[in-house]
Amino acid sequence: MYSVSVIVCTYNQKQTIGRTLDAILSQRSPLPFEVIIGDDGSADGTADVCKTYAEQYPDKVRLFAWPENRGVLDNYYSCVREARGEYIMECGGDDEWCQGRMELCLSVMEQHPEVVQVFTDVYFRSARTGEVQPSGRAILQPGVTKGAEMLRILFRQKASEMTSFAMTRRSAMIEVMNQYPQFFTGRAYPCEDKQLKTLIATKGDVFFIPECTYYYDIDSPSITHTPNQTRKFYYAADMIRLNHDLASALHYPESELRSQDRHFLWLMLRRAIQAGPSLKLLLELLRWCRKYMKK
Repeated sequence: MYSVSVIVCTYNQKQTIGRTLDAILSQRSPLPFEVIIGDDGSADGTADVCKTYAEQYPDKVRLFAWPENRGVLDNYYSCVREARGEYIMECGGDDEWCQGRMELCLSVMEQHPEVVQVFTDVYFRSARTGEVQPSGRAILQPGVTKGAEMLRILFRQKASEMTSFAMTRRSAMIEVMNQYPQFFTGRAYPCEDKQLKTLIATKGDVFFIPECTYYYDIDSPSITHTPNQTRKFYYAADMIRLNHDLASALHYPESELRSQDRHFLWLMLRRAIQAGPSLKLLLELLRWCRKYMKK
């Protein structure tokens, strides 16, 4: 029986996935844990590296190598449904844990049964320059934050901790996945973490540890770290839609989303200008402004 399941979603990360897995497998944990790898149709040999780890640690590492790219939601949440641990953690295939991360999060969960999610702070690391520094983006006070307050923060703040930096009770996670399935499958939304953080806050309290226990690679290509300004434009638009869909599902007043709407609309304007400027994107932005600035 496993107490922690660590989800590692990866795509074309052959050069870094070994480092990621080594850091997880070397964790000192008082309870048994497993590592579930979801390879999303990599074409660079990432799956072969992961297969080597699964063969070397057959009692601890399981690999799900999807033959085709499924997208971030289906990759991640398919792995969650395969998990057997009481708690869920995750790590990006280009990121790295600090020693003691799992043990620290477990100690909080064991001491606070009312807490459904534990966050830590993180280091931002540049593989290009070698620079490492604390994120400086924490929006929670150390200790317990009530679920209702967490909801208020998530709907009002423009940025928040990513789920990668959390340990979550699997029972609460499965509960929200079954209760709100539209947020956890397909390609309708651009991320897997915002909906989880928001919906999980309806099931209990959260806990923030100000210690940095995670190295987050800021140089790796992703939907938010890309020179493609059009992709960034539509990512910001999709985040507005996700926020409003979450508010609707929870019967939360959309007026609480105005600061986030302004933030993402401003990002869309910047991306549209940096993309050319692009008349097509500017006209699309006007449509979004008319729809959401009235709320």
